[in-house]
Amino acid sequence: MFSRFKNLSTAISAVIFSYVILSLEAYAEPRVGVIIPELRAPFNVIFETVGMGVDDRLNKKSSKLLLKKGYDPQSINRWIEKEKIRAVITLGGVGRKASVHVPKNIPIVLGALLSSPGPANKLPGVALTPNPKSLFNLLKRLDNKRKKIVVVYNPKKNQWLVDLAKRQAAAKGVRLVAYEAIDIKQSAIIYDKVFDGSELDETAIWLLQDRKIVDSKVVLPFILEKAWQKKIVVFSSALSHVKKGVLFSMYPDNKLHGKQLAELMLKASSNSASSLNNGLYPTEGLQDAINSRTAEHLGLSVSRSELREFDVVFPLSN
Repeated sequence: MFSRFKNLSTAISAVIFSYVILSLEAYAEPRVGVIIPELRAPFNVIFETVGMGVDDRLNKKSSKLLLKKGYDPQSINRWIEKEKIRAVITLGGVGRKASVHVPKNIPIVLGALLSSPGPANKLPGVALTPNPKSLFNLLKRLDNKRKKIVVVYNPKKNQWLVDLAKRQAAAKGVRLVAYEAIDIKQSAIIYDKVFDGSELDETAIWLLQDRKIVDSKVVLPFILEKAWQKKIVVFSSALSHVKKGVLFSMYPDNKLHGKQLAELMLKASSNSASSLNNGLYPTEGLQDAINSRTAEHLGLSVSRSELREFDVVFPLSN
């Protein structure tokens, strides 16, 4: 009996100790504010879920500022002073532009970005693009014979991503061949040459989230038709492409994206901020989707149990 009381006392002490430690950590963290652009439903759910991820990682509720169209820039300063904000996370392109109105002494992290804010940006941030390493891992798992990956990209938007992808592909023994384009016309010409090229049985094509390079009416249908005929693997950073016939995609888990932003913000606010590389990081928390019809056409062996591991499988079953 005495032993049971002793164990119970020890357990209670451990719980109290953990609570105190968590409370001290929460107290030590800066008051965080999240700037969120106003969007109509259902698109607003994305930013709301990212905000929930921020709160989960911080283990407390952050202050949210909803930016309406034509907002008063001074409202940002008033919000910061009223809420005693000591660190700011901005979401989306509107949030990034609003970051110039945040006082210089407050750490800022940019989030939910679709493309690079440009070379002049000196702030750390996380883009809504999957880490290429995760895409390449899934490619190797599904079709290990692909040794060459082709990507067409706009250097103004995605040079940072392609530079990272080249290093990651080389580490896996894969050659990343990147072609620059600034519009659909250039992109279509490049893809036409790619499909007339050699080593197609070892080639995979990676599509980025950029409608000015791969649009849904001209370039994407052309790529899918040619890839189907020549049995070339096409994978994408956009979920919508899988429904149309791309083999697979990886895309952000919005809540995990929020947690990654909060983690980056804590580093930016800490003494280790000097070791932080300013610029964009890809999203690490991802979901995946596969087109089972395309996999079957390519002759890939994907069992039913493996299909169940994907978050989404196209064609969708009723």
